Amino acid sequence: MIDLKFEKIKKFISETSKETSIYIGSDSKQYRDSTIFVTAVVIHIDSCRGAKIFYSFKKERKINSLRERLMKEVDLSVYTALNLLDCIDGRKLEIHLDLNPNENHKSNIVVRDAIGYVLSQGLKPVLKPNSIAAFSVADYLLKHL
Repeated sequence: MIDLKFEKIKKFISETSKETSIYIGSDSKQYRDSTIFVTAVVIHIDSCRGAKIFYSFKKERKINSLRERLMKEVDLSVYTALNLLDCIDGRKLEIHLDLNPNENHKSNIVVRDAIGYVLSQGLKPVLKPNSIAAFSVADYLLKHL
């Protein structure tokens, strides 16, 4: 699905303290004939000392449906989190969603579905403006391809 080096990320996480937080988020960008997704894993060392970022890009056919594209972002983040669960070992883990809880924003169309999906996997969803791994880190990476 995505080309993150899970073993490398797990090794890094296992060498951090239990106070470390892990934030996972995805974002996407439309091009004429494709959609590019980026998934970022932000490891916030001791939850106060800076961070290490791992990321992966994925190119797919163009996804015209906003709902489908946003849910694909959520799915990529959940997939990544589930592949890292065995090394979390009590550390804080959040799935950062690039979705706005305000109904005036287009991304709001999938908020309920996305939250339900993330919660059903036993994970904690975080929306804008607190979802920095998605709307800040992943967005930055997309803009600097």
